[in-house]
Amino acid sequence: MDIIEKLNRLRLERNMSVYRLAELSGLNQSTLANTFSRGTVPSIANLEIICETLGLTLAQFFTEDEICVRMTEEEHKFFSNYKKLPEPIKQSVNDIVNTIADTYKN
Repeated sequence: MDIIEKLNRLRLERNMSVYRLAELSGLNQSTLANTFSRGTVPSIANLEIICETLGLTLAQFFTEDEICVRMTEEEHKFFSNYKKLPEPIKQSVNDIVNTIADTYKN
């Protein structure tokens, strides 16, 4: 993954100039200019600020397939409990969920 290329693409997708990104993020404009024109990779702290300004998390930024799903608290609890189950029980839960989901297909 080319970090600079991805940052630039995300910035341009949002029609945001380097100046505007600096203004919104609170980062120094010369720091951001160096990032985009000279390819200086930002520190993790600055990358996190840039990502937040662009409307995404670091996890979303580093997700290769660019699909990031946010779970609700209920879903998180479900998956946390699911991970604790023994494998045969997990398979049973999968079978039940798949059967129920199949009945709701259009």
